[in-house]
Amino acid sequence: MFAKRISGLALPTISMILAGLSPQAAGAADLPVAPPPVFVAAGVNWDGFYAGFHGGFAVGSSTWSSPTGYFAADRGLNVPPDVPANGAQSGLLGGLQLGYNRQFGAFVLAFEADASFGQLDGYAVCGAVVGLAAPAATPFLRGSGDPCHASTSALASAAGRFGYALGRTLIFVKGGLAYGSDHYSVVNPAAFAANPAQGSADRFGWTVGAGLEYALGGNWSAKGEYDYYDFGTRTISFNVPGYPGFNSFLVRRDQHLAKFGLNYRFADAGGGDVSAPAPAFVNDVTGEFGGRVGFSNGRFQEYLYSPSNAQELVSRLTWPNQTGISLESFARADHISGVFAKGYFGGVDLLGSHMNDEDFPPDTNPYSNTVSTTSNGRDFYASADLGYSFLRGSSWRIGGFLGYHYYSQRMNAIGCTQIGSAATKGCSVPPNTLFLGQTEYWQAARVGLGGDVLLTDRLKWSAEAVWLPYISYLGKDNHWLRDNINPQYDHGHGVNGFQAESVLSYALTERIDVGVGARYWLFQAQHGSTNFPSGGGPSPESFTSTRYGVFVQASYKFGEVAAPPVVAKY
Repeated sequence: MFAKRISGLALPTISMILAGLSPQAAGAADLPVAPPPVFVAAGVNWDGFYAGFHGGFAVGSSTWSSPTGYFAADRGLNVPPDVPANGAQSGLLGGLQLGYNRQFGAFVLAFEADASFGQLDGYAVCGAVVGLAAPAATPFLRGSGDPCHASTSALASAAGRFGYALGRTLIFVKGGLAYGSDHYSVVNPAAFAANPAQGSADRFGWTVGAGLEYALGGNWSAKGEYDYYDFGTRTISFNVPGYPGFNSFLVRRDQHLAKFGLNYRFADAGGGDVSAPAPAFVNDVTGEFGGRVGFSNGRFQEYLYSPSNAQELVSRLTWPNQTGISLESFARADHISGVFAKGYFGGVDLLGSHMNDEDFPPDTNPYSNTVSTTSNGRDFYASADLGYSFLRGSSWRIGGFLGYHYYSQRMNAIGCTQIGSAATKGCSVPPNTLFLGQTEYWQAARVGLGGDVLLTDRLKWSAEAVWLPYISYLGKDNHWLRDNINPQYDHGHGVNGFQAESVLSYALTERIDVGVGARYWLFQAQHGSTNFPSGGGPSPESFTSTRYGVFVQASYKFGEVAAPPVVAKY
């Protein structure tokens, strides 16, 4: 399974590398550099059939409502089920596209069909089935807050595209029909933890989107786009163990997709109508864009203190070794004045590890430490910077920048086992039961310094160090077996986070680079709190999240490429 994920996610990046190879590409650092791609003088012609690959990240939601049958069973006097409920649904994806362009002057009409595959999933707090029975003394007690799970294994669309060709760039919008293959389940820890209610559906809807496609030379082009899929609301029937009859929910589904990839056009690049000329200022801009596939590890810790004594540690949650596979797109544009803009966005499918939930005396006596397995976690991140290269030479540059970073992470803990002292009470959660969920949202200001230097005429080293002077934090804890804190929200802020990145890249041709890199992130919110339903005032908290890893990348240089300087070879 691990190898299958790696090969599926690496395909778009490998395709980009192969696209840049040409018969003139040098095999050693001292061979001549291949000439840049040759385009039609007046612009680019987009006519013809094309096919390609893409990868990306999806973020969506499932909204559950209107239960029937067993799902609508009463849990106490006049107490309805805890629906409607909404849950996030996200994950990495990769796939194929096939289309046809017809160009009329600078305008391009097209039809495109694509298919994407991945494992997009998430949970909603439905409380939709009969949980623990309501005691006679408290007939208004709600049920268990059960997890309703939605997953999507495939998405597809058939859409028309309308574009305007400007220089080497095709700007387009699209719209058409959408398809999704969904599976649903509802788990009741009390009644049928080992045998959840199951349902599935082929969902049909509509999609709209927009994006950019850039001619790389010859018949190759690279694209990036955003698509929105809306599948509307549909009745989903479930097979509930031991409860025959009609048991259903209304489930609304939608999905946001960010995709980047490569296309190959099966036609002569010349002849016919061509793009409109690009604006003059484009001649003053150079840069690069590309994709990355990576492997990383992360750790999250949450410290909870007593509301009456901020120095007394009550509980600590630790999510160590949250390894994952990432897929990312990045870009940088440099103006001749030295001003530059850069950014990246990506996602991580977490492979799973474990979680420790510790409770400390005197609040819990004796000390308790339970361990749970983790699975199906997801990360999403994005960064944008604006800066100025204040020191520049023929083979190096250094610049400063200001920017913004967003990072979210969702993790799930399943089952639990007590590993504390022998006197500690055991944990009775079955090993296949969703026990605890943690979702963290970080936003940070970035102040950074970075640069790059040519080590040889083909080998370049880039690095940057970033200070995060202010960080905001929002957390959501889902205690799935405790309906009164499902979810429980945490708020906080912090200072002095840190990010660092280093990349070593090699020029395969004058336009195409490949490279390897590493990065490290530290987020911390030293000042946080939460309010429990039992009262007693706000409980102080602190939070720390780290992620570090390595990646491989492929990139394309755009704009006028200067002749490489003569530099020392080591």
